[in-house]
Amino acid sequence: MGLITWSDDKYEVQYAGETLVLLPKEYALLHFLYTWKNRTFSRENLLDRVWALEEPTDRTVDDHIYRLRKKLQKWSHLLTIDTVRGVGYRLTWKQQPQQALQPDVLGRGFSESIQKMLTTYHGMGMGAAMQTLSANQEVLGFQMDPFYAMYMRFITGNFAWFVEDKTAPIGDKLFYLFHLYHMTEMDSRKTIDVFNVVVKHQDQIPASFQDELQINAIALYAQAGEWELARQQITKAKQIVDRLNSDSFTLFLQAEQTVLAILSDQVEEAEELIRRSSEILQTIPMQRELGSFTVMQGICLYRRNEFAKARRLLDEGIEVIRATHFVPHLIYAVHNILLFFRFFDCDQEWKNKYQKMWDAFSGEYQYDYLKRSILNILPSSI
Repeated sequence: MGLITWSDDKYEVQYAGETLVLLPKEYALLHFLYTWKNRTFSRENLLDRVWALEEPTDRTVDDHIYRLRKKLQKWSHLLTIDTVRGVGYRLTWKQQPQQALQPDVLGRGFSESIQKMLTTYHGMGMGAAMQTLSANQEVLGFQMDPFYAMYMRFITGNFAWFVEDKTAPIGDKLFYLFHLYHMTEMDSRKTIDVFNVVVKHQDQIPASFQDELQINAIALYAQAGEWELARQQITKAKQIVDRLNSDSFTLFLQAEQTVLAILSDQVEEAEELIRRSSEILQTIPMQRELGSFTVMQGICLYRRNEFAKARRLLDEGIEVIRATHFVPHLIYAVHNILLFFRFFDCDQEWKNKYQKMWDAFSGEYQYDYLKRSILNILPSSI
């Protein structure tokens, strides 16, 4: 199987020394279908996923599929976009895996280099690069370690695996189960109940995830209106971040503090946190975090009654996050936008737009099924 690479900035796709130059929406549509190769999507699914912030016509998907098919003709031995009558479209992957290299053939140093690349891509929010490595393990001759094998399922949106898999220890999945519930449940008090159960069993969770849970609790308490608990949690979180001495965790903490400041209507405090975070992001351009802080900057502008700028920054931030190919971060961002509109009902048109996006994600990733399943498999009842 050959290596497909993607150039998000140029809307180019490369394979076996050949390059396809696509229009932006052609690129987005092909990337989505390729990510979910051999799976069928209706026109409505594709409109919601690729044109979520627009008002396309009924012919939009068909026209883009027609143009993509013409451009992909020379790769017809590799993949095709097929019409599934009465349902929609499917990208069919035709290549059979070549004889895989065993991970030890290239030596331990090679595998360690790959793992360092994954760690770097992870830290920089380069989800597409991580997915390229993951999808081409056989070609590159390495095998992901268990941590990244599970993490890749999470960031690519393979959420059902976490509730359906029977082989991985529950302790390995608890952190992810909390996040899946948190990002798909709008009632923060229900999520606090899940958080409390997970924390009771945190001795089964890797230490780094235990730290993240404590930082996550700041925004969780804020979203439930538990201001004092949120502020108490900041004290705990600061001790963790000081110990770790990590720009990534510093940004994580400041993001949680910004959510608290926004929801408690401390706009100047939120803007100062965003300013400090922007200084870090100028030296370490972490795209997920850049998108998240752009969204929060837009939310602050709503409190300043600058609606046009607020709308633009919300949309800009969402598109930055979407480009990273980290599905959970995108869902979290929309979740936080809708929670803001619940606290401050100030822009019904944009609220409706993001509610539509949320509903599309809910259908695609089966929110209700996930939440029911999580409650059923947690170590103790809620």
